[in-house]
Amino acid sequence: MVVGHRQDHYRKEYFFICMFNNALLFPIRSIIHFLVMVPWLSFAILIGLFNNEAGVSLIFSWVQFFLRMYGIEVYVQNDNDSSENLSGCVFTLLNQNSLLDGPVGICAIPRPCKGIVNLEYAMIPFFGWCMWIFCWVIIRQWPSQAKKTLAKAVSYLQNGGNLWMSIEGRRSKNGSLSQFKKGPVVMAIRAQAKIVPVIINGTKEVLGYGNYRIQSGKVVVRLLKMIYTNGVKYEDRDVLLNELVALSEREAPKIR
Repeated sequence: MVVGHRQDHYRKEYFFICMFNNALLFPIRSIIHFLVMVPWLSFAILIGLFNNEAGVSLIFSWVQFFLRMYGIEVYVQNDNDSSENLSGCVFTLLNQNSLLDGPVGICAIPRPCKGIVNLEYAMIPFFGWCMWIFCWVIIRQWPSQAKKTLAKAVSYLQNGGNLWMSIEGRRSKNGSLSQFKKGPVVMAIRAQAKIVPVIINGTKEVLGYGNYRIQSGKVVVRLLKMIYTNGVKYEDRDVLLNELVALSEREAPKIR
C-alpha cells in the first residue's frame, strides 16, 4: 500500500511538472514559430514563383522544423509491399481530424506530389497562402474552376505525380467519420490511378478541432493497401466509394 501511494504521488508530481513545462514552453515556441515562419514561407513563395520544386523543398523543410520544434514525432506505416510502385497514386485521407493532417500527410508520401485543398484552408495566413502556389485550390462556388483543376490533377497523375486529398468534406469535431465525397474516387477512375487509403492517428490529440494550442505527441500515418482502378468505369464510382467507407469503418477504430 505504501509503494502504491508513492507511485501515485510520483505520477501526480510528474504530471504537474509536464504541465508546467508545457505552459512555459508553449509561448516561447509560438514566438519562435511566428518569427521563423514569416520569412521562411515568404521566401518559399517567392522561390516557388520561379522554381516550383525548390519552393516545395523549402515548404517541406519548414514543416519538418515546425514538427520538431513542438515535439511532434511522425511515423509512417506502409502496409504495401516494398515492390509496389507508389507513384501516380491518389493518397486519400479517410479520417480528417486536425489542421495538421494536411501538412503531416503530404510530407509522408513520395514525391513529386501535390495536394488538393479548399478555399477555406488556403486562406490560413502564410501556410495556406503557399497552397495557392504549390497545390491546387478548389473553390466550391466556382464549378468551372474546379473542373479545370481536376483536369490538371488527372494529367499530373498520369505523368507519375502523387496527389494528396481528404475524402471527407470537413474536419471531424469528435473523431467520427463525416460524409465521404466522390472527388478522389472520380479523379482516380479518370486517371486510372491507384488509390492509397490513408489513416492518421494522433493529430487530434496534438491539435484538435477548435484548439489552437499545439501539444507534443506522436502521430502515425498509415498507408493502407492500394486499390487499383484499372478497367474501373465512371459508372462504378459508388461501388468504389462504398469500399472506402467500409475500409474506414473497419480500420479507423483500430488505429484510434
